Amino acid sequence: MPGVSEQEYRQVEKHLGPDRPPGLLAHVAGPSDEGWRIINIWADEASFRRFQSERLVRAAGLAAQEEGFDPAKAAAFRSASVDGAEMPF
Repeated sequence: MPGVSEQEYRQVEKHLGPDRPPGLLAHVAGPSDEGWRIINIWADEASFRRFQSERLVRAAGLAAQEEGFDPAKAAAFRSASVDGAEMPF
């Protein structure tokens, strides 16, 4: 998420809720040279798409209304998917 700070990430995260989304197997987040990087491993793409549409979009929208969060950055909460066929090993 280029240009997104840890504070902005945390603002979105608090609106996601405390429970682990169904199908989420692993979650890692931390700083990168460009901003904040999140790597999630999902059981399948359908689980991720359900999380994205039911929780992530809403959480980013709520965070965008808070002080200290640039609303234009809500769009940076996007995803790229890879599957086993795309892995180099």
